[in-house]
Amino acid sequence: MDAAPAREAVAVERWGHLSGLEFLAVEATAFLKETVETFDVVLSVFGAVWFVDPDALLPLIRSRLAPGGILAFSHLPPGSPGPRPGGAGPRYDRTPDEWWRILSGHGFSDVCLSLIDPPEGRTVGTMLVRASA
Repeated sequence: MDAAPAREAVAVERWGHLSGLEFLAVEATAFLKETVETFDVVLSVFGAVWFVDPDALLPLIRSRLAPGGILAFSHLPPGSPGPRPGGAGPRYDRTPDEWWRILSGHGFSDVCLSLIDPPEGRTVGTMLVRASA
């Protein structure tokens, strides 16, 4: 799922041959408000969790996770240069402590955060976050 139709096309090109996958061009909060599905895992790789207000998105994710379900997401470390949705707009950079408080405040538990060093030849690492429903 991605709000940008171009990203859906890229996903279909790369992974369309795999069975059981569904590709959607839709904004995350709109999808989560409309669906009745529950999910064992919600994964956001440099995606919605980084670009959508967490106070709007996280309660929706939490409400759609099955008991014991996992939210996992990544984004650049706070303050890093990097992409903005549509080239502009907010990016919800948070420190590990801030994410822990935000996630806990929205009913997530077992919050685990890691800052991963950049790969050789790169200057910016990745923040990885995992939390349970």
